[in-house]
Amino acid sequence: MIIVDVIQSSESVAVEISKYLIEKKYALHTHIDTNRILGDNAEMVTVRLFFITKALLFDIIYNDVHEKFRQKDLLIYASPVSHIGKDYGERLRLNLKAV
Repeated sequence: MIIVDVIQSSESVAVEISKYLIEKKYALHTHIDTNRILGDNAEMVTVRLFFITKALLFDIIYNDVHEKFRQKDLLIYASPVSHIGKDYGERLRLNLKAV
């Protein structure tokens, strides 16, 4: 299992991507956080959408989201999940897209 992060600048786009991910069975649910990044003389807002999914789905999700939601500032990456509760892991395996 992995946690996929989708970073971009629009909360409404994050909601659309979330609905798409759930519809395609890439995610059971998603989380959306809005963050402010402060730099030397600038402030930037980013939106982080993240969810847990099967590691084997990453390339499919990456290509699918990039194709459907083209944006200059779209960043997608994943981090491994080293441990997950047995019940939730089973729920993910049974309800996410088969690979």
